[in-house]
Amino acid sequence: MNAHLYLWLFPFSPGLVADGLTFLLMVCGVFFSWTGRRMGAVAAIACGLFAGTGTLVTPPGPRSGALPIAFGVLVVGSIVATASAAILTRLRRRLARRQVELAALSSRLMSLQEEERRRLSRELHDEFGQSLTAVNAYLWLIERQGTQDTDAMHARAKEARQVIAKTLSAMRELSQLLRPSVLDEFGLVPSLEEHLKIFSQRYEIATSLTTVGLPDRLPADMETALYRITQEALTNVARHARASAVRVALAAEGGRLLLEIVDDGVGFPADGTRRTGIGLIGIRERAHALGGTLTVSSGSGGRLRVELPLPVV
Repeated sequence: MNAHLYLWLFPFSPGLVADGLTFLLMVCGVFFSWTGRRMGAVAAIACGLFAGTGTLVTPPGPRSGALPIAFGVLVVGSIVATASAAILTRLRRRLARRQVELAALSSRLMSLQEEERRRLSRELHDEFGQSLTAVNAYLWLIERQGTQDTDAMHARAKEARQVIAKTLSAMRELSQLLRPSVLDEFGLVPSLEEHLKIFSQRYEIATSLTTVGLPDRLPADMETALYRITQEALTNVARHARASAVRVALAAEGGRLLLEIVDDGVGFPADGTRRTGIGLIGIRERAHALGGTLTVSSGSGGRLRVELPLPVV
């Protein structure tokens, strides 16, 4: 209103008023978080008042040509301000949604950490504790029997070995879940082959792994991220996809590393209700931490694609 009052009192400087209005619109969009719709409405009102006021007060003569030029400047500035406000609104909403997702992910990770600790505590107490108690009992019986009853002694020793073998198998499985040693010793591909083999046996889902152009070893953080991404994606397949087969493909091309996991299950819902699940958020964060991207799509099943930049050697 002050700008249009200035134009009313001093009609020979329409360009100055147009520049001032454009600046005000920009400031409102940036500092007051106006949406694109609100900015468009205010800009339309400003342009209309400017055109009406300028037409009424600008006297005929050589200077009357400055009004259309100033009006054009204001219109262009209004369009730029409206587009900028719309983009900023979209970015603010995306940032707010990302903050909510990260808060949910952080809460879920802490919950999973506590659940994992409780599970480890139960495993150590129930499985290993009971096994070691049983072995101790067998050794006590062997000690009590002496050397006369060799058949009974051999039977007890055999039972003790069976308990020890079962305990070692459980310990290896627990160690594999926590951190696969093959990943550190032999690299990503052998560890994925081993994990896919265990996954196929456990869930009765056919698996396959193909690799193209991969170097012998990748940086440790990248190998860990790709292994955990694959692990989480396969967990989602087992829980939600109702698939009978899943294919994992790794390829290095053009300075990029591509990881693609495809299943023949039900795919992702059309409304995207499961695309913001905690598992996918974790996968996306691992990819972003390495400068990569995550793409999720559905066709005849679900498709997860992670693209990471390869380090320059």
